[in-house]
Amino acid sequence: MRDAIGFFVALTAVSAASAALPYKVIVSEIPGHPSSVAPGATDLLGNPMFTEFKALEDLAVAPDGKKWLLKARTNAGSDLETYLVLGENLTYGYFAHEGRPVLGGAPGELYDFFDAKNSFNDHGHLAYGVRARGGVASVFEKIIVWDGTTHTIVVQMGDLCIGTLDEPPAVSGDERFGNSLNGIHLLNDGRVGFVAITIDNCSSFRRPAVFYNHTKFLQSRTDSIAGVPWDSFDSDGFFTTPDGAHWYAEGDDEGATATDKILVVDGAVVLREGSPIPGGATTMTDVFNVEMISDGTWFARGDDPADNDFAVRSGTTLARTGDEICPGAGENWSAVIAGFTGNVKGDFVIAGQSTHADTSADYVIVLNNDRVVVREGDPVDLDGNGAFDDNVFIGRGNAALAAFNPDDMYLTNQRVLYFIASLRDGAGNDLGSIPAFGSGGNALIRVRLNELGDMNCDGLVNNFDIDPFVMALIDPSLYQATFPDCNRNLGDVNEDGLFNNFDIDPFVEAIL
Repeated sequence: MRDAIGFFVALTAVSAASAALPYKVIVSEIPGHPSSVAPGATDLLGNPMFTEFKALEDLAVAPDGKKWLLKARTNAGSDLETYLVLGENLTYGYFAHEGRPVLGGAPGELYDFFDAKNSFNDHGHLAYGVRARGGVASVFEKIIVWDGTTHTIVVQMGDLCIGTLDEPPAVSGDERFGNSLNGIHLLNDGRVGFVAITIDNCSSFRRPAVFYNHTKFLQSRTDSIAGVPWDSFDSDGFFTTPDGAHWYAEGDDEGATATDKILVVDGAVVLREGSPIPGGATTMTDVFNVEMISDGTWFARGDDPADNDFAVRSGTTLARTGDEICPGAGENWSAVIAGFTGNVKGDFVIAGQSTHADTSADYVIVLNNDRVVVREGDPVDLDGNGAFDDNVFIGRGNAALAAFNPDDMYLTNQRVLYFIASLRDGAGNDLGSIPAFGSGGNALIRVRLNELGDMNCDGLVNNFDIDPFVMALIDPSLYQATFPDCNRNLGDVNEDGLFNNFDIDPFVEAIL
């Protein structure tokens, strides 16, 4: 270590470089840009075709933060529109495409569209929901598991439901899955969990129901919570950790209408309509989204009767409308908290609108209630050349519109953040092909949020960062090639906006 410090002192002056935000655009819907091209697309005859993305809609990321699945739409027309992209870190390729044969399906079955919620387990295997066309009549809805090689249909429309009850005096035992299976997720033991919204041969009073594979776990007006029968389950309102140890269900019970909306975690009601949220007098009216990570930590965002928003993590309120977004920011959360998630290390991110006076800079993502890590109006290095010469910025052309897709965020244990954001140019023009989709210039972006000085991006600042620091200072190209997912400007330890020799002493102090 002393040799390394001595080398710092001996360094000759290097030219200062402007600090750059470490945004990496993976997929976009900017016409003409390589990141907008749908890989592996074919026409209805199976011939290769060129098509570009026009909307990026839903994101799923594996628990280890490496693999991800993006649901998107292309401009190929209504028979070839919907698309699934499978990626790992910064690379991606074809996974499934409307109009192509259903992998694992019956002869003649083609993908028609894909469900919104899909999920990986700890092994990197994937469960996804599809609607098919062609093939066997009235067997459209399917849940498919991909184990890295093979696609296997594990549940589909028309399969027999096990353990469900019909409304008396109707006979029970002939209930079958209908055409709406949602909230799909995959456990490590191979089971899939989901909500069956439609169940054939079953009274509407006894559906929806929650299942693992074909076996009922919870059913409307059959199973109870806190002594009151469930009345209904939200469409995507069920999730289980891959190890099967924890679960949540969101829906209504059969209590009074003013208090029947509930969030249940591991069999206990943790949020209830009409009751205060944890840590304050704010009353819960609705829950907009719930996330649960692999250790069972849960994240919920919702609002109160005055439409003020809140964010609660495992029973602790971490943000509410009116709270300062982070210490000394001079900004508070407005009535819009648009995303909330975290990792098993205790880190969390909140996305939403602040009270910033400039409406073109008021959407932010904040890490640990401590610092803004993404802000509307930030420049984006679209082509990855290390310079802001692309005339691309985060946000919509209409500054009043949201800059981020609600809830399409994932924070890895290494503080890598995936999120979907809108993009615009400096003149305020949306960069997306079809802004009518409400997406503006959507892009899937990956950014590291490591602490300053963490030059090898392992989440720690220690002796192992010395050599990468030296490399980044004297040979930026070699550093970027050696650490492609890191941002060399994490070396700007004195936070003067420049990475240069003046950061050497502060870096040494951080190490010592």
